[in-house]
Amino acid sequence: MRALRRFAHGHLAVFLMAALFLVSCTTSESPPAPPPRQLTTPLRGITLESLDDLGRSLDLMAASPTPLTVRVVMDTAMQPEEYRDAVARIHDRAQVMVQVVDSEQLTELSTTEVADRTKAALRDLGEWVDVWEIGNEPNGEWAGSGPGEINAKVAAAHDVVAQAGRPTALTLNYWSSPDCYEHAWEDTMRFAHTVSRQPDYVFLSIYETACDPPQHPTAADIAHTLTALGTVFPHARLGIGEVGAQNRSDGRSQDPGLAEKQQIAQCYYGMHNELRAQVGPRFVGGYFWWYFHADAVRGGLWPTLRQLISGLGDDDASESCADSACGAAPAPPPAHG
Repeated sequence: MRALRRFAHGHLAVFLMAALFLVSCTTSESPPAPPPRQLTTPLRGITLESLDDLGRSLDLMAASPTPLTVRVVMDTAMQPEEYRDAVARIHDRAQVMVQVVDSEQLTELSTTEVADRTKAALRDLGEWVDVWEIGNEPNGEWAGSGPGEINAKVAAAHDVVAQAGRPTALTLNYWSSPDCYEHAWEDTMRFAHTVSRQPDYVFLSIYETACDPPQHPTAADIAHTLTALGTVFPHARLGIGEVGAQNRSDGRSQDPGLAEKQQIAQCYYGMHNELRAQVGPRFVGGYFWWYFHADAVRGGLWPTLRQLISGLGDDDASESCADSACGAAPAPPPAHG
């Protein structure tokens, strides 16, 4: 709000004009964003990592037989306001989760810059965002030097969103063993205990080929970790925040084929019933396939994802990986997905 000018003479007319000016300034401001929608569960998630071919992406969202939750990744090379049109159009077709800063770009920003970017995103996109991902894979060495630096940025984003009364989400890396990371602080549960905030949703990011040898967690393994996270974050709802097939840009020696992508999708989306049974009512699904644009919009994965997504919540719709590992491609060097 603009500051009123101070006049030397205290005539009544001057004060009336000042009062009218104040009212005018107040009423001309944009009305507050409407309250966020209550998310419907299970979350049937996809991750839109690119706004290229947005029309085609929107067509696939509209063709989904069940409502999607679309996770929009914001690139630091773009300002939040540049996402307005896309997020508004996605909001018309799906629930929306916005990732404030991807883990690989977190080191580019200071804590103050993370807070400022979150404020800008909330201002420019808040009308259409149902939940804000305030931390993505923070327990990865690519996200920063350690919990102190990383958690300060997570807390900064969280506080901006929470003070606005909006839901927050935190996505941690799932690591099955020390073979998956270089530093002790990257361990999933060890890092979780260093987080100083209490987000509304806590998710796991799971990549088999991010470990060497590859990790092949069962539903029972994942449920165990989610249940443990539930004790650290007692008010959070729990789920899977990211799965996918890593490619050469992630450090693999070759790109995965469609069969591998289908196998991974079928495994993790297919765990839904078992995870729901083992974790309990706090489990909300999620999954949020990474590279949706590359793999589903431009690739051939959409029919598989569409079938799996439509089956979530149907007790007989999909196979469970509870009793066996899913299997994956040959081991690449450890890398982020």
